[in-house]
Amino acid sequence: MRMVMSNEDFSLEVYWKNERTAKVWSEGSNVYVEAFTDSPVKRLFPNKTLTRKQAYECLKIRCWDPDRPDIRELLAVCGIKAYDLLEIVKKTHGVSWNDFLWIKFPGEDLKAEDVLVRKF
Repeated sequence: MRMVMSNEDFSLEVYWKNERTAKVWSEGSNVYVEAFTDSPVKRLFPNKTLTRKQAYECLKIRCWDPDRPDIRELLAVCGIKAYDLLEIVKKTHGVSWNDFLWIKFPGEDLKAEDVLVRKF
């Protein structure tokens, strides 16, 4: 399945459990990261400035594999029409069973307990 990369500007915050670890926003083709931790375990984005493509590569690891046999069904359940990394992360908050990282978008009133799939 082909990946869609939107050119619209976005902003988000990265959390480790209930600790905000980064604020991220895009302006044009650049993405900026204000990190609040130096811990590599709690960081999703490696640099303070990235290209939009580099930022999408970081988000990609928080999404389903586009070649899964059931990818169309997963997207449909979430109400997503195309394999758009940002849209997938908005629906799943980038949650993984493997760690306690998650992503919050503007206007959301969420805590880790609301989105994480395992207890901490």
